[in-house]
Amino acid sequence: MKRWQKIGLWIGGSVLTLLIVLPLLSPVVFSNETESGAIRHYLYEQGHPYQSYSAILDKRMLDPEYGRMYDVVWYDYDSETGMTPTICYSKKTAQQYSVSCGTGP
Repeated sequence: MKRWQKIGLWIGGSVLTLLIVLPLLSPVVFSNETESGAIRHYLYEQGHPYQSYSAILDKRMLDPEYGRMYDVVWYDYDSETGMTPTICYSKKTAQQYSVSCGTGP
């Protein structure tokens, strides 16, 4: 086998392994101990394990009542439009963050 074929097989195998392992690692990697981790964990719990990695989190303002606001853009394959801009609030309660999300106005 040629050298480039071996390199291609290794890279392809590595990408395939990564795609299989990512959903299994989501509960370990994303916990409710950080704000962004809590939002990504929320997406994972909603049944979107790959989107929890690829979501774009844009930190906005801090509201004393609701917590820190994030604009979250991610691909929702269940939605008719696909791209789903979401507004999430992450507030610290006890020793972890609670998240409430919804679509904007």
